[in-house]
Amino acid sequence: MNAQIDAMIASYSVYGGVRGGGGIAVDDDLGGGVGAPPGQNADPTAPSPVPASGDGAAAPEDGSGPPTHSDTNTQVAGVDEADIVKTDGNNLYVLHGQTFYTLSAWPASSLAVGSSLAIEGQPHEMFVTGDKVVVYSAVNAPSIYERAGVEPRPGYYDYVIAGGVASGGIAQPAPAGGAAPDVDGGPRDTPMQPSGNDEPTPPSDGDPDAPASDGDPGGADEPASDGAPDAPDAPAGGDPPAGDPAPNGEPPPLDPGAPEVYAPLTKLTVLSLAGGAPSVVKELYFEGGYASARRAGEDVRTVLTGGAHGPALGYWPESLTEYPETADAWTAAFEQLRAENTAIIEAAPLSTWLPYRFEKQGDTVTELGASCSDFYVPGAGTTSYGLTQVESIDLGDLDATPASTSIIGATDTVYSSHDALYVAARGWQEPASPGAPGEALVSSDVTHLHKFDLTADPSQPRYVASGSVPGHILNQFSLDEHNGKLRVATTAMVPAEPRWTTSNSVFVLEAQGSELARVGAVTDLAPGEQIRSARFFGDRGYVVTFLQVDPLFVLDLSDPAAPSVAGELKIPGFSEYLHPLDDGHLLAIGRDADEDGRVTGLALQIFDVTDPSAPAQLHKETIEGPYASSAAEYDHKAFTYYGEHDVLAFPLVSYDVETGAIASTLELFNVDIADGFSRLGAVDHSGFFTPTPDCYYYGGANVWRGLFIEDHVYSISDGGVLVNALDDLATPVASVALPASTSWYACGGDVAEPAPTPTPAPDGKE
Repeated sequence: MNAQIDAMIASYSVYGGVRGGGGIAVDDDLGGGVGAPPGQNADPTAPSPVPASGDGAAAPEDGSGPPTHSDTNTQVAGVDEADIVKTDGNNLYVLHGQTFYTLSAWPASSLAVGSSLAIEGQPHEMFVTGDKVVVYSAVNAPSIYERAGVEPRPGYYDYVIAGGVASGGIAQPAPAGGAAPDVDGGPRDTPMQPSGNDEPTPPSDGDPDAPASDGDPGGADEPASDGAPDAPDAPAGGDPPAGDPAPNGEPPPLDPGAPEVYAPLTKLTVLSLAGGAPSVVKELYFEGGYASARRAGEDVRTVLTGGAHGPALGYWPESLTEYPETADAWTAAFEQLRAENTAIIEAAPLSTWLPYRFEKQGDTVTELGASCSDFYVPGAGTTSYGLTQVESIDLGDLDATPASTSIIGATDTVYSSHDALYVAARGWQEPASPGAPGEALVSSDVTHLHKFDLTADPSQPRYVASGSVPGHILNQFSLDEHNGKLRVATTAMVPAEPRWTTSNSVFVLEAQGSELARVGAVTDLAPGEQIRSARFFGDRGYVVTFLQVDPLFVLDLSDPAAPSVAGELKIPGFSEYLHPLDDGHLLAIGRDADEDGRVTGLALQIFDVTDPSAPAQLHKETIEGPYASSAAEYDHKAFTYYGEHDVLAFPLVSYDVETGAIASTLELFNVDIADGFSRLGAVDHSGFFTPTPDCYYYGGANVWRGLFIEDHVYSISDGGVLVNALDDLATPVASVALPASTSWYACGGDVAEPAPTPTPAPDGKE
């Protein structure tokens, strides 16, 4: 509140009124969102990666146990990540629409729906381990508040998105019905509002000399930088929604038929599969949006963000109905507002600020208490808005109350090793008078990082330290911990004339007391370019940047105090995801480009990094077509490399500009270090759908995932599941259609065959 008012007062001396928003802003336009990468060695002290996650779980040598199968592609072996599809080798578990399905999957010819259960709200993703399932969903739950005897809070916004940038400090009750305030945050009838952010504009994406911004086309005829033509933003974390959850921390567009009270909660539902059909054994509700989750053994850790509340404050003096004639009058009006806000803050009881947590047992809802010892104000690296909650449950002790640890500050990226969990958020402090004549341009593009220890008590993460680094991270692959040191790859906006440019760095941080202190850094990598992918394994790091060519940097991180560039490879295009094949070879998916930096089709590559001083491109396979894209470009969980058969599977969507036809397939390639790539074929799901003229780009028969059991591939789309033998991709062994989804990305077509009917939920509600 004080920062916002200070900035408003300072703006008068420059503009004679308000320009920009001043204050503190948090950017929501971050590539990658939440999620996690594949194949890192489970032993943090080991120097080389073990590409286990995604390579499959091997059956015991005596032939007992489940068949060999692939797993969710994760960043750290042994640290599971939630997804929309899971398998244990014998069964598939699928979140589809608002329903959880179990399908018998092995033998392949036996593919069939075994059971189904309606999930409350709009599901995000899930864990499956043993006979337990954990499902995350977004719910509008006024009835939960009512049963707990608690009044739902009025709508509250830590910041308001305007033009892709969040203007800080807008905190007010939502109007009746839960609608969000105007994007400028002010009353509709006030003539003078903050008009957005007038910070000097970084290079334009449309400028061929400027680095492209994630999600925006690099040119009129080029595909979007995330590999897709113009379309709605991908859901947070890049995961296709199993329903239609709201973006993290923001209310969804109001449905005219929605209930008048908008009381959003994140729900965690634990199911038991012990009785064959799934049954609900625990239901928890949390204020705050779902950011991401990790599971190690029986410990499930959920990261929520945006649950901060507080009293509704004013950010515009009611007395100002026209521009004041003097700076003193302007200042007096805002100082009066400051005094009024301060009084409101001081009078607010503790309950105004703390997020609610509920547990539902039958028809009874209990509010779970909060302990002051579970809340921390970081001494360094805090973002001024928001609250981050880490809620932990032990699947082996479901009677226990969830363990909670919260810090002041927002979160947009989550990374976890076996020993620590890190959350990160982008934020900056604008100058008080941005762009004043003669004032030096200042960039405050920064990433705040917070560490939680998982070793002292695995059931309850313990807050350790916080710190900040210049620039912003691309996604969770920009973070990695090794031997207690955190490595962070960032791209920073750098003030320059006639336009801003960029600089890339890798920082090494270590917890020293309550601070994540910098112990080493490699800076000024490929000035003017942007990081398009990063990956760390043991004492090595790999960073790909792009403007016109693709420099693959190999970093020597063996001395954390003196990291260095060991080698560099420049080739056209860029890699968007890097996956380990073995100690000395990387498999990559990304984009090809011509010598002028014009992005063309998809590209698969194999890099030889055996000699870190001389990285080399061994093989490249280009998938032509300016509008061919893959979810694997921005979502590593859509990238499945099955080491048992050296096969890569990923979804592919192609768009014919002339006919408007859209095709979606699961592509399969054999990957061989010596011989390169050979296309095995593709699995097409269009047979599940009857196309309609109004079928939007992200709709229809999009294949979301591919996974493997023994020598068969299972492909999952919004229409259903197909299973094919790897040596015969043209003829399905079996298929199961699922009911047409009603979520935003679906076409209005009909399924091609009768769909299974979900079984009722335990309370009789679908």
